[in-house]
Amino acid sequence: MDETLLPLRADEEIGNRQRRTFIPHQNVPIQAVMVDDNVRGPLESSGFRIPPPFRWDGGQWEIVGTDSQILVVTLQGGEEVMCEPGAMLHTVPGIESDISSGGTMLGLRRCCCAGESFFRIHYLNRTMQAQTMTVTPPFPAKVIPVDLNRYSGLVMKRRAYLASIGRNVEFGLKRPSTVGTALCGGQGLLLPTIYGTGVAFLNAGGTVMERELAPGEVLLVDKHALVACESTVDIGVAAAGSCLMMFCGGMGLFVLQLTGPGLVLLQSMAFERAAAAYCAGQGRGGG
Repeated sequence: MDETLLPLRADEEIGNRQRRTFIPHQNVPIQAVMVDDNVRGPLESSGFRIPPPFRWDGGQWEIVGTDSQILVVTLQGGEEVMCEPGAMLHTVPGIESDISSGGTMLGLRRCCCAGESFFRIHYLNRTMQAQTMTVTPPFPAKVIPVDLNRYSGLVMKRRAYLASIGRNVEFGLKRPSTVGTALCGGQGLLLPTIYGTGVAFLNAGGTVMERELAPGEVLLVDKHALVACESTVDIGVAAAGSCLMMFCGGMGLFVLQLTGPGLVLLQSMAFERAAAAYCAGQGRGGG
């Protein structure tokens, strides 16, 4: 027998075995369960929901883009936008910029203990005509609108704040509930909070999920994944698992333990994760 034919026949026999293996499965309706209206999908069963894409409803602001979004704001005469330093994408001559800290001591505490910026930037429309400007996150991220009339006192991850409209917004700092959370929770010694009325805008990377926790309900999340939560949510820490898991599982020693009630916002690609992946690629000589 010609030995050169053996590999071909071997491959043919393997292919026949594979075909025989898959033939009984050809008629299985794999997607049948996905079209059953009475069956809840994994996301719905988890209690999370994905905020629907923003649709402009005629208001003064609009969010455009997909993964790296832009906030477009139309300011009437005398109206202003407050945002993080460096967030402005474009403006026009009729809009005047100014800078403030909200108070020296608060600015120092916010900068040194919460990892936030010392300054806030204000863009005020000094004309009598409507003017438009745009604001964008400091990294590829989505813009998340938050109704402060409902969620005033929201606790934010450091550098989650992007912008807000008007001057009816104030910032504060909240102490973590335990020393362990302050030292091991990855959120800093103090947690930034935001109060006021109107709409504030946060930035979050990747896919954003939200969930309303019931009283006493516990959720364990990666310490970088938290974007914001209501002040009623208790933020604690828990061990990431066994000793082997803590040192080799890739989650660090601790994860965040969130206890309801209240709203929780999570992100799939935090700035820290994106930066670590980029640095790892550069370290391997990636272009």
